[in-house]
Amino acid sequence: MIWRQRAFTLLELLIALALIGLMVALLFGALRFGSKAWDISEQRVERDTEIIMLWQYLSDRFREARDLSAHVQSEGETHHFFDGERDGVEFVSPMPAQLGSGGFYIVRLRKARVDGKWKLVLQRWFYHPEVLAGKADLPPWRPLKADGPYRKGRERPEQRAWYSESMLVDALKSVRFSYYGIQEKGDEQAQWSETWDTEKRRLPFLVRLEIEDDKGQWPRMTFELPGGF
Repeated sequence: MIWRQRAFTLLELLIALALIGLMVALLFGALRFGSKAWDISEQRVERDTEIIMLWQYLSDRFREARDLSAHVQSEGETHHFFDGERDGVEFVSPMPAQLGSGGFYIVRLRKARVDGKWKLVLQRWFYHPEVLAGKADLPPWRPLKADGPYRKGRERPEQRAWYSESMLVDALKSVRFSYYGIQEKGDEQAQWSETWDTEKRRLPFLVRLEIEDDKGQWPRMTFELPGGF
């Protein structure tokens, strides 16, 4: 018996090539989609990590805020070290040893324009009479409301325990601080306010922070201060 081997026709060959091309296209499409999904997932993890780290750091600082007043020579009066505005806040809090000398620091958070971009800037001055008197060789400290626009200071490694600054949020679109506490002596109920004047000479109960950057709105952060409740 003679077996005859049947060959592929041109049409069958073209159909097979088309199916292989379709499978390859689907495979590469799935790979591209998977790679894009992975990148998006990594970006979300990085963003969530950034938010959590900032919340933890600020939560620790606000929770240990001190109700302090001191005579400020440049102002010629006693200054209470909690000053709150809509786009910035300043208070005194102890700093971990790895971030300073382990003593009390004047902590200032505010929206500032740096190198043409809006950012959330953290400045730290060592809470010391020479700093308050302007005698230390540092970027000068003045009360938040009297200081004017942010001026980038020059950090020196040997003076980092006395002064430092960090950019906490880049590409900032908006920031809003608000304060919950007894507005006037004799008030029976606490209220939210967009400012907290030094004349109150007491700490608010809570500070709320709302941030929006170029990637969208952050979860609202609320920080408790000592002795609030």
